[in-house]
Amino acid sequence: MLHQKLRHQNNCIRCPILGSEDAAGEEWYQFLALRFDIRIARQLCRASMLHRVDAHDMHSWLEATQVERAHLDHLPLDLGPGVMVTLPSGCGRLIIDGNHRAARAIRDGREFLVYLLPEKETRLLLQRSMGYVAADHYWKRLTEATPHPDDLKPGGKPRG
Repeated sequence: MLHQKLRHQNNCIRCPILGSEDAAGEEWYQFLALRFDIRIARQLCRASMLHRVDAHDMHSWLEATQVERAHLDHLPLDLGPGVMVTLPSGCGRLIIDGNHRAARAIRDGREFLVYLLPEKETRLLLQRSMGYVAADHYWKRLTEATPHPDDLKPGGKPRG
C-alpha cells in the first residue's frame, strides 16, 4: 500500500489537508479562557439571527485577531455567514467562525453576514463546549466584570 504524504491545499497552513477529507476534525475558537465548539455553534444558529456586520466594526475586530492574509484568495466565495457570540454585561461580541471570510469581504468591498448568538445561546454554547462548571464560572466572572470603555470596542478583551 502506498502512503501519500499529506499536505495542505495551496501549500497554505489554513487550507484543509489533502487526503484527510474523511477524517472530520474538531474546530474550536479560543478566546482567553473561553473555548467555543464551532460545530455546536452552527447547530444553535437560526435564520432569525442573521445580521450584517458593520464594516468599520469588522475592520476594528480583524485588527485584534489573527488572519493569514495569504489564505484569503483560497477561500471559496460561497462559504456562507460566520458566527458571532455575545458576551454578558457589555463585554463585547466575538466572531468565532468566519474571520478569514470577514477579512476577504472587507478587502473586496462586500458585506459580511453573521449569525449573531445572543447571550442565552452564547452561554449554552460555552456550557456544551467547555462543560457546565467551567462555562458558568467564566460566565459569572464576565457578568460581574465592569467593562472598561476600551472593552466595548470590537475586539476588546474583558478585564477582571
